[in-house]
Amino acid sequence: MHKPKEDTVAMGMRIQQSRKAAKLTQMQFSEKIGVSTQYISDLERGIVGCSISTLIKICDILDVSSDFILRGKEPEAHNPIYLSNKLSSLSPREREIMEEGFDLLKKAFSVKSK
Repeated sequence: MHKPKEDTVAMGMRIQQSRKAAKLTQMQFSEKIGVSTQYISDLERGIVGCSISTLIKICDILDVSSDFILRGKEPEAHNPIYLSNKLSSLSPREREIMEEGFDLLKKAFSVKSK
């Protein structure tokens, strides 16, 4: 058995982290991508890599950037994907509270600009 490469292991860890943040089991995730659960396990442990088409599916399903999966580069805070990822990990009630907070901020900004 060959030793996994450091970058493949790091990529696998980021996939696992993102999958767990999306609250998906390996089985659910594998079904959405169309691969075996064993493949997901091997991918997350860095035993195997993935094709570009599989990477695209992973990023789409987990709603993360390929920069994050491949290089660990977090999206910029002003990037809508960054905010979307933050919000997607909240409970429905927490999202509702955040929406109320955004509405209050919008009102505050409109009063300030008048």
